[in-house]
Amino acid sequence: MKTVLKYILLFSYFTVGFFFLGLLIKIVIGFIHIGGFFLPFEEITKNFIKSIIAGSAITAAAIIFNLIDYFKARKSPPSGPQ
Repeated sequence: MKTVLKYILLFSYFTVGFFFLGLLIKIVIGFIHIGGFFLPFEEITKNFIKSIIAGSAITAAAIIFNLIDYFKARKSPPSGPQ
């Protein structure tokens, strides 16, 4: 249960982080290119979907790497030369 909560927090942390980073980049590029603030609702929803995809990819990678480490640790350690 503790690891599931850890992965949920990891997913939500990266999703929120990428969402705000995407909004910041869109606002800065909008100011540079247009010269004003223009951020339609469709862009916000696209950014949210992209941040969910990025957060899931990072969480899936963390789960896979932890499983690899778990199964490598279960193998017996090599014995020294005798």
